[in-house]
Amino acid sequence: MEIKKSTKLGELIIKPVEKKLAKEMIVKNHYSHKWNDGGFGVYNVGVFRADEPNKCLGVAVYGYVKNLNAKMFEHPNPEAWMCELNRMWIDDSLGKNAETILIGASIKIIRKHDPNLVAIQSFADGRLGCGTIYKAANFQYYGYHYTKFLINSRSGEVTHEQILTNTTSATGYLRANIAYLVGDYKAFEVKTYRYIYPLCKRFKFRSSQLPYPEYDKGMRETDWKRDKEKIKCNIMRLLEKVAPSPVSLTK
Repeated sequence: MEIKKSTKLGELIIKPVEKKLAKEMIVKNHYSHKWNDGGFGVYNVGVFRADEPNKCLGVAVYGYVKNLNAKMFEHPNPEAWMCELNRMWIDDSLGKNAETILIGASIKIIRKHDPNLVAIQSFADGRLGCGTIYKAANFQYYGYHYTKFLINSRSGEVTHEQILTNTTSATGYLRANIAYLVGDYKAFEVKTYRYIYPLCKRFKFRSSQLPYPEYDKGMRETDWKRDKEKIKCNIMRLLEKVAPSPVSLTK
């Protein structure tokens, strides 16, 4: 547990919380309203006012990076790993300064729990900005890549490109790609900024650290060209998997 005193926010308590509570808060309040049971919630840390110690006003969720097998860094410890700050949400009553306080205090907490944890990664969504909060929290910047998001013109739902290409998630692939084929989606490109907070001097990321980026925000519409015949074949194969044809009992 960490106790932080702020002239604007008063006394704050930062401590671990149950995964169930963290998931409920993120799904309800985070702008994405989404949670990945397979990767999120390895460590979950909440923030509370000292005078209301049972009322959680925000949470930082740490979990696994997208590809655990990718060789993203070097370290002499063969058990070394890098986690990811997957989600964070803080009640508006605390204000933006609380984000930096929560990040800093939560990092202190989780590094005490796992000596093999050598770095923390997080990404800033270009739809909201370029990651000013990470600069304030002393994360290092390692560049950006473009991510595609699709907006359903019928429902308004926003979908990450990953669900349209990941055939291991059969039902998600089917729903998203049928909508894609019938023309329900508009595709947009967004800059996704990578930030890393090293916990060990011997940690070395695969690429070089860069100067912090100039402020940028927004997304641009793009034409996402895909192999529709391949998508149709995948749909037929996966449809048979999730809804197999009944076996005939007649000869």
